[in-house]
Amino acid sequence: MEEPTAAGPDWSKLPPDVLTTVLGDLEFPDLFRTADVCTAWRATARALRRLGIYSRPQTPCLLYTTAAAGPRAAELFSLADKKAYRARLPDPPIGERNIIGSSHGWLVTADARSELHLLNPATGEQVALPSVATIEQVSPVLDREGNLERYDLSLHGDDPQPYGVDELRGVLYLKAVLSCDPALGDCTVVLIHNPYRDLSFARVGDDKWHWIPSAPREPPRYSDCIFGDDGALYAMDLLGGMYRYAIEGSCATRDMIFKETSPFVAYNGYLSKTSCGSVLQIWRVKRKTRGEQEEMHTVDIEVYMADIEKQQIVRVRTLGDYALFIGHNYTCCLSTQDYPRLLRNHVYFTDDDEYWLIDSKDNRRDVGILNLEDLSATDVVSPQPWLNWPIPVWITPSFNKIHK
Repeated sequence: MEEPTAAGPDWSKLPPDVLTTVLGDLEFPDLFRTADVCTAWRATARALRRLGIYSRPQTPCLLYTTAAAGPRAAELFSLADKKAYRARLPDPPIGERNIIGSSHGWLVTADARSELHLLNPATGEQVALPSVATIEQVSPVLDREGNLERYDLSLHGDDPQPYGVDELRGVLYLKAVLSCDPALGDCTVVLIHNPYRDLSFARVGDDKWHWIPSAPREPPRYSDCIFGDDGALYAMDLLGGMYRYAIEGSCATRDMIFKETSPFVAYNGYLSKTSCGSVLQIWRVKRKTRGEQEEMHTVDIEVYMADIEKQQIVRVRTLGDYALFIGHNYTCCLSTQDYPRLLRNHVYFTDDDEYWLIDSKDNRRDVGILNLEDLSATDVVSPQPWLNWPIPVWITPSFNKIHK
């Protein structure tokens, strides 16, 4: 007579604290799938997200819009499991916004009135930023009835240029970065903006933007900026010069920490740091192809380590176990040991060319993954499912909530 087969473990009976710990350590695609296990797992997974206590670091995703999803939703293509997840987002419709930044799980977007918003696609939370009218170089112009007619953009001494209410956002905003996740503490938002790639900043909750003046008759022309572990802002100009800004109150003090090293102006330059503290300068080379419709393609990416003490840059031929993410996102260098689904010695890129974006909204977006060993580029998704506008952008999802 056969003995009865021993029953397997009943995973639905895990103690709540143990289940919360186990599920909280999963990346979000796996967390979503646990809802199919049983009622207890589904309830715990939902509670983690609803309460805003699910804080596990996530592998970056590519955020984009599609015709199928409509203008009020975005899709996040997870590099962790190579699948897309749809997120319904609050108004104004994401399909009608410009995306100018992505940091710590939040987008920085500009609506049809050129006003800025922080938006978290994972939680649906949204925060209004100070009005565009408070940026130093912007002046609102009203009609006879007192309605907003246009904006004038000052050119530091020259006659201001007029722009329509919707038109200004495409000319003014170049990039935005955040000092931290707004759900976790005091967050500062920094804009790189025209007329001359200036810097302005505001804390979440401020009522105006604070311009950081440059030296007289020396436009700063910044290409990228990041926040350091010391809380200071580090910005790189178009010639590779780097500056440290200590932000206190409504003012910022500047120190030049690295001389300009590039022999030419490079609009597609990025600044990053590795987990061990090395400072990287990244230069992107693009080529425009001719045909029925012009296309922009990234053909090379040069990476240099900046030796602050010796004031020189050293070419980095390989990233080793690191992967780079560049574009309108916060430029980051991630260890593939910490994020094993990423490709080592590869650069993940999205479109961010200032003039190309303004003049060619309907053209193919330059999005892909570049192998630094042989400079071969591959698609993130094939065929590309996204609309060309708003531009796709890398984002590291955050499920932290401001309003828990």
